[in-house]
Amino acid sequence: MLKLSKVNVAIGCALLGLPLCSLAQSTPSDASEAKEKNSLEVISVTATRRETTIQEVPYSISAYGGDSLEENGITDFSTLARNIPGLTLNDVGRGKNGISNGIFIRGINANAAGSENFGSKTDPAVSVYLGETPMSANLEIRDINRVEVLRGPQSTLYGSGSLSGTLRYIPNKPQFDEFSGTVTGKVAQNAESDGTDFDSDIVLNIPLSDTFAVRGVVAKLHNAGYIDADYLEGLDENNQPTGEVFSRTDINEEDVMMARIAARWVPSAETDILLSHAYQKDEIKGSTATSEGLEGYNTGAKMIGDFEREVSITSLVIEHELGDSAMLTSSTSFTSNEAENMHDQSYGYSYQNFWQYYAGVPREVVRGIKSYKTDTFTQEVRITGSLDSIDWLAGGYYADQDYDETADDYIYGVDIFYGMVNPAAPDLGYRNVQATEFTDRAVFGELTYHISDDWQVTGGLRYFDQDFYAFQSVILPPCGPYCGEGALGYSSGEGERNFTDTLYRLNTSYDVDLDTKVYFNIAQGFRHGGANGAPVDDLSTELVEGGVYAEHPDYLYFNPDKTTNYEVGTKGMLLDGELNYSVAVFYIDWQDPILNFSTPNGGFPIMFNADEAESKGAEVEINALLTDSLKLNLGWSYTIAELTKDFYRPNVANGEESQAMVASAGDVMPGVPKHTVTASLLHSTEFMDGISVSSRLGLSYKGSFITGYDERNADSISSSLLLNASVVFSKDDWSVRIFADNLANRDDMTSSASDEVYSGEKFGLQYPDQLADPAYRVRPRTIGLSASYSF
Repeated sequence: MLKLSKVNVAIGCALLGLPLCSLAQSTPSDASEAKEKNSLEVISVTATRRETTIQEVPYSISAYGGDSLEENGITDFSTLARNIPGLTLNDVGRGKNGISNGIFIRGINANAAGSENFGSKTDPAVSVYLGETPMSANLEIRDINRVEVLRGPQSTLYGSGSLSGTLRYIPNKPQFDEFSGTVTGKVAQNAESDGTDFDSDIVLNIPLSDTFAVRGVVAKLHNAGYIDADYLEGLDENNQPTGEVFSRTDINEEDVMMARIAARWVPSAETDILLSHAYQKDEIKGSTATSEGLEGYNTGAKMIGDFEREVSITSLVIEHELGDSAMLTSSTSFTSNEAENMHDQSYGYSYQNFWQYYAGVPREVVRGIKSYKTDTFTQEVRITGSLDSIDWLAGGYYADQDYDETADDYIYGVDIFYGMVNPAAPDLGYRNVQATEFTDRAVFGELTYHISDDWQVTGGLRYFDQDFYAFQSVILPPCGPYCGEGALGYSSGEGERNFTDTLYRLNTSYDVDLDTKVYFNIAQGFRHGGANGAPVDDLSTELVEGGVYAEHPDYLYFNPDKTTNYEVGTKGMLLDGELNYSVAVFYIDWQDPILNFSTPNGGFPIMFNADEAESKGAEVEINALLTDSLKLNLGWSYTIAELTKDFYRPNVANGEESQAMVASAGDVMPGVPKHTVTASLLHSTEFMDGISVSSRLGLSYKGSFITGYDERNADSISSSLLLNASVVFSKDDWSVRIFADNLANRDDMTSSASDEVYSGEKFGLQYPDQLADPAYRVRPRTIGLSASYSF
């Protein structure tokens, strides 16, 4: 008969990942040590550009410390978003999210599903920082001191524009005290794959003197695929369809390598210099999308996608104390983000009306190849200081960005079908070239007056001056002179704009007592406008300019959008500090929302302004010690985001204007769930001569949402509930973690296209109903083991 000793029970509970099992094994002698280990974490943050705590920041903020990130297995944005309420990711996989980050806060999102493949001509709704460097790429979260999520615009505190919030990754700095490091390895298996996941990283801190140190991290991961494909089309050596249809399993593999190195020099007691370089390379096969017309994790894709991206960020941060009451900070950075995305365009073409002119092309195989390159230089200088009862900040910001994008679509077999010699490249059906240049100059500042020890009032301003230029051209070789100029079917357009504006912030907070703060905040945010460069028809003349696919002149430019965020909140502690809480209610007025859009005539990718929208809701976060060894983290957000004016799409044909309603006032914004909930139970104890055991059960709930505006191009995504569990064993310098992500093995959808678009008959070949409708799904249940050693 098996005796259930403490060891037996501990191992069994570890495999199940249940916190209460560990609770049952705790003893009175363990409890006092566990209480100290499991106390509520106090995280120092620099969200206000001064070091303080979350409870002291007079607006809504969440933060995750480095230890919590490691213990909870948070190494990328998708896992981070499932642990912070109100932080939403339009999760369409590493490939597409590597182009447009898909992050939004408080419902500020106007983009419909399907726009992730298009590079953006403006800033993301949420500004993202790696240290002091603004960036738009989703990167691995490794060797991070903390992550800060600032809700609401931060335009008077940070150089980069912020429409709805700011996400900050704060890396660990090199330390001068001792040589140290950590080695971590992980293996895992998901329920739908024949392959194995691998993940490893090494962190080294190397002090070379009392004033100079180097720190670096290198990581490499491989995630096995789990999507199967049974409709892949064979191509010969000349990329001509052979008629062969074949299958592949586990097509969506992911390989990522990242490295970051930092050198820190403190030449004097007043000066701190940090030079760092970060690099990441992604190689992503396939897609996380299944087909709604198929069962299980299967896709009707005709080709396996291939996404490659390289990101490099070099930054120099200099901090210098100016006397006893002021600090000067200079941040200089160079960022390069270059990607190439080969994706299956077959169904995207064959369900469009223009396909009637191509009906009969063998097998209807269309390969899309997009290349993107963004080079950005930024310089931010700011001074913070204090004088008696006044805190102040003044800063200047400069950014120069060049963006280039080329999109080629190859309709394999079209040259033979038309009996033509392609004047551009064999079987090239479409090429779109975009080039943009953007320059941003801004000054910003804040002034805080402490009326008393308990009451402060803050005012802030930002003035910016921006220049924007854009060029866009299209060729359609199969259509030639019928679709544009000459044999290439060429059309193009360009434009430039200048924008200036002033934004403000007003904030006041009052400490009711030592444990309770109430606050009121008004803050404005913005994203820059610009030019699309699409070919347009000048309606003031009788001549039709811009070629066959000339668009309405409203598509030549897009204006900046602006948010005004009103927020009332309270935060504090109860039960002698054993419960922390934060509650906020917000209303956001959103003027001229910018969204990715395709023009009605030529399908040119552009940015376009809707009229007005609003978002309102509430956020609650609670961290509580339930017992000496059991901790609860709970977060809830409620958001209603909707248009407040009708949204029309203009058009022009043969010089005649028209417009069509896309959405009505009161329609909800795409991608925005009404409710999100995050929760976790964490139990800590010790047994067997000092082995620490931390068991965690986590829950993430995302309510239902729509993916677009009109019924033809929108889909409804059901709510999603995911469970995660883990147990961490630690002793001395060793740590072992057993985990199960998506414990219930849910196959919830994260995004989709439209059922109606991919239903019914079409010109050319017929496919099973919904075979072409992509349904992006969460990763199947993944069970794994990781181990780390620190020295």
